[in-house]
Amino acid sequence: MQKLLLVVMLFVMSLSGCVYVDMNIQNKPTPGLDFKTVHTFAYKKADDSKSTLETVLLEAARAELEAKGFRYDSENPDFLLIVNFGSKSVIERGVTYKRDTNKYDLLQNTYANIGVVKTGDEARNDNTVKVYMVTPENENLRTYLWRGSATSNDQDGLGIVGKCLVKGALLKFPEASGDFREKIRLGTCE
Repeated sequence: MQKLLLVVMLFVMSLSGCVYVDMNIQNKPTPGLDFKTVHTFAYKKADDSKSTLETVLLEAARAELEAKGFRYDSENPDFLLIVNFGSKSVIERGVTYKRDTNKYDLLQNTYANIGVVKTGDEARNDNTVKVYMVTPENENLRTYLWRGSATSNDQDGLGIVGKCLVKGALLKFPEASGDFREKIRLGTCE
């Protein structure tokens, strides 16, 4: 009986390590820009109301960029990193969802409702992370060097899968452009 319990526990523990985040990725680099000429970056916080989750996602983006050979320099960056994120909770009926903020979607050039989910009893979360690389000169007249986004439909919110979405959005940075589908194991995003 104890051996059977041990086998069942090992099986359950192995399944918990095999959770994947299935995501759609969209990359839009600026044509003609060579990222071999830029080496340093800094990041800019967009919103204080979501500062905790935003800090976690910016640190995940920083780790991904440093792994690709870029260096963090807050004093003299070659480009700024901005991370926007949101989650849409769909109630089981699939009719109603809740969002809490309205921001400008720089990828689609439209206003879109993206924000943090306020309630947790919905069946599915449509999670989105958008990553922008911009010139640091003038905040009002930004030049976009690279844009990327990753979206997923999960039971979990951005607090769980946000780091994986950042990793997915930066997975093919800076080489590839276009739309991709990726699957990343949740345990590799910690």
